[in-house]
Amino acid sequence: ARAIEKAFERPGVGAVALVINSPGGSAAQTSLLAGLIRQRAQETDRPVYAFVEDIAASGGYWLACAADEIYAQEV
Repeated sequence: ARAIEKAFERPGVGAVALVINSPGGSAAQTSLLAGLIRQRAQETDRPVYAFVEDIAASGGYWLACAADEIYAQEV
């Protein structure tokens, strides 16, 4: 959560990028982080872009869905 807050607090930043490489994670923690991402995006009026690296399973996919746009390698 601290890294997310820091990303949205940076002055002069037009957007926030999430770089995701995750095999999954706790549903409760992922839900809290996704909610924080959406809340801060609305408060700061900044778009969020998710960049999926090798894997974004379960919790990683959930966080990507909190973004306004998702970028991943086509299969």
